[in-house]
Amino acid sequence: MSMHSEPPNGRDTLREKIIGLGETSLHKSYYPELQSRLAELERFRALLDQTYDAIFLIRAKTGMLADVNAAVRAYLGYSKKELLATSFADLISPQQRAWFVDFVRKNDDLPSESRQTCTASLVSRAGSEIPMEITVRSVTFGGEQYIVAIARDITDRIRTERDLKIKESALESSTNGILIADLTGAVMYANRSFASMFGYGEGGAITGRNLEAFFADPTVGEKVTAHLLDNPAIVQETIGLRNNGSPFHIQVSGSVVQNDAGQPLCIMLIVMDITWRIHTDQMKQETYAQLGRNIEQFAILGDHIRNPLQVIVGYAEMLDDPFAGKILEQSRRIDEIITELDRGWVESANVRQFLRRHGDGAEPPEEAFLCLWK
Repeated sequence: MSMHSEPPNGRDTLREKIIGLGETSLHKSYYPELQSRLAELERFRALLDQTYDAIFLIRAKTGMLADVNAAVRAYLGYSKKELLATSFADLISPQQRAWFVDFVRKNDDLPSESRQTCTASLVSRAGSEIPMEITVRSVTFGGEQYIVAIARDITDRIRTERDLKIKESALESSTNGILIADLTGAVMYANRSFASMFGYGEGGAITGRNLEAFFADPTVGEKVTAHLLDNPAIVQETIGLRNNGSPFHIQVSGSVVQNDAGQPLCIMLIVMDITWRIHTDQMKQETYAQLGRNIEQFAILGDHIRNPLQVIVGYAEMLDDPFAGKILEQSRRIDEIITELDRGWVESANVRQFLRRHGDGAEPPEEAFLCLWK
């Protein structure tokens, strides 16, 4: 036996250590750590599978998928085996995949941990397109370069943005002035009609101003704000103030915008320029007053005609002449005409009173029009 050979006891000890029977065996030293690492990986895999984001691990050189989480299979409808035989670019809508191809092409020149975010649609197995916000990131594992892509479904966000754009377009296209202010009265938004009505170039020029700047009486803005904090709505006619300082008549309808919990968020005002209506009402009042004066004057003129007519009738009755009968006959006709005019003036006065009471929306009685026509 050689001098350098291991003693029998030494060889047995080494053998037991290798096969895991000794007290300090390699198996006993590394197996618990390996089990711990595997358990940790399983927990991490479970966490990835619970997220709503679709996560792709892509081989940088080939663009083929190396791994995916459960959300990917749920969104796209492919099995994991099918996905691992597919390139990530093939899952992107053909019209939108150029950005990813370009990212892969430049991957070698990009610094480690470089990232890019883009909006694109992923195509499911059924052929439907799912809008996604996709963030791709270059990483290195075990000396091999990969790309991690995290895709988030933005269908609801796109729908919400579209609804907001529709509502914003509706506000902008309104012919009434619309203004939104915070609870202190500071303007947050004004549409084009409001800006034009008050003589501003655009709605943005109004943002930040206080409500008091748009009323001839500055205290009106404070009163409107205070009223709306205690009441759900307000409708008020007042005097507005244009940017050049000129006043004009406006009607303000206001309400408080609340969140789902009923808490006030902001104040919305709808403003109408009622200058034309106010001037029209003033003209109507002046017309009614003039009509009253005319009716009164017509009644006086009727009396003035009857007085000399009675004198003529008196003299005619005293005459013993064949022409006296003609004079009396014509006098009676004149009296009948004056009586008819009196009746028409009385009816005209009734029409005037009716219009005063009921305004433009009501129709005068038909007989009133007949009397006016006569």
